Formats: sequence, structure tokens, C-alpha cells
Amino acid sequence: MTPRILLTMGRNTAHLHHGAPTPNACVEQAYLDAVLRAGGAPLGLAAGVAGAALDAALDAVHGVLLTGGGDVCPDFYGATAHPAAGGHLAARDATEIALARAALARGVPLLGVCRGIQLLNVALGGTLVQDIPTEWPSALPHRDPDPAGEARHVIDITPDSLLARVIGATALEVNSYHHQAIRDLAPGLVITARARDGVVEAVERPGAPLLAVQFHPEEAPDDPACRALFGWLVETASCPQGSITSAQGTSLGSGIG
Repeated sequence: MTPRILLTMGRNTAHLHHGAPTPNACVEQAYLDAVLRAGGAPLGLAAGVAGAALDAALDAVHGVLLTGGGDVCPDFYGATAHPAAGGHLAARDATEIALARAALARGVPLLGVCRGIQLLNVALGGTLVQDIPTEWPSALPHRDPDPAGEARHVIDITPDSLLARVIGATALEVNSYHHQAIRDLAPGLVITARARDGVVEAVERPGAPLLAVQFHPEEAPDDPACRALFGWLVETASCPQGSITSAQGTSLGSGIG
């Protein structure tokens, strides 16, 4: 069986129809490639899908990937928008919050990436730091101001956590493309990795096939640790009941420690 993985999609208006910008559902190719490379079949879920249509989409798949994208609308966690926040798409947030809750209720394996870890935390009752540079001035650079640059830093991973077992390391150098992060952790989640400034870099839920990271493993296809995360999702999705451990979880990535 080839596990079907449901990928969340954003919107853009880059496409022109008769000379006018036209909204398009979109997902970055890197996510599709990562799922395909791991042996899964990626399927997209557009913003705005709800109710019976959302249930039907979840019925048709074996795993869920919450992808990156714009900031989660602060209305969903009871905050006022920060001047530096943006890219809000409430329809996407509502769809993904419902999807995350339904996937967890069903025990469907779920991997969250960057925005995905933030969305998951909000879906389960947590809050976010809306702009790290202004709200957490002592933090490391988590997004390079040079559009062509790439911020990188080390994260420390809880030994014997799911993340540590999947990548086979307790420290890892990661890329960093975000300006928001988890503030108040949602009930039921456990922090299993942090940057050395304290920013949350991974969460899990004990007893559930759930793993979410703040960095972008899809952008590092040559890194064994990053590939292992998508391997875990596809492998776990192939199990009838789902499993929170990985038979391949001893493969070492580019971590240290």
C-alpha cells in the first residue's frame, strides 16, 4: 500500500487570468517531493474546506502534513495582531484547526512543519509569540534578514523522545525561517526540543502519532535527519493503527551529540 498523505495548502495570487490576479490554492513543491521521496502519495487540502467535505478528505488518507506558510490569525488564540505579523488567512486557519483536531481524535499520524507546529499549538489551546525580534530581543536570529540568506542554529532534543528516536540524535543543526513561535504550550503537548535561546523547536503528544518541528526539513533533502521525519510520517501512516515509534528511528542525521 502507498500511504496517502494530506498536505495543507495556502493561497497566492501570482497567476494571472485575463490580466487580473487570480487566487490559487498552492503548496510548495519541496513538501510534495519530500513525501514522494519517503514513499507516500501527497494529496492537497485547500483552505476553506470544512464540515462533511473535510471529514471525507480525512477518510481518504492515512496521514496529515501541516505545512508552512503565513502567520496564524491571532483571533484564534485571543490576541491582538502585532504590527509585524501578517499573511493571515482565516479560512486556512479554520480548516487546519479542524483538521488537526479531527486527525488527533482519529489517531491519524500527523507531522507539523514551521507554521504547522504553531497551528497545532493554537488548535489545542496554546498561544504564540507573534514576533520574536521585538517580543524576545535576546533570542537568536531565527530568520535571516537577507532574503538570499539562511539562518541556522543548533537545537537540543530530549533523549528518548520520538524526535530523538526518529533522527537518532539529541542535538541537530537546523535551518530557521520563522519570526513566530510557541508562547504558552497547549494542554497535552510536550516540548521535546528547544533552540539554545529557549525557543520551542519540537513538540509531541505522549501516546499519539504526532510530531511537529519549527524548522523546515523539506528544504534539506540531503540531510538524513530531515528525510527521516518524512520517512516516519509515511511509515507510521502505513500501519493500520498508526505507531508512535519508527522502525528506522536509529538512522543518524547530521546532528551533534
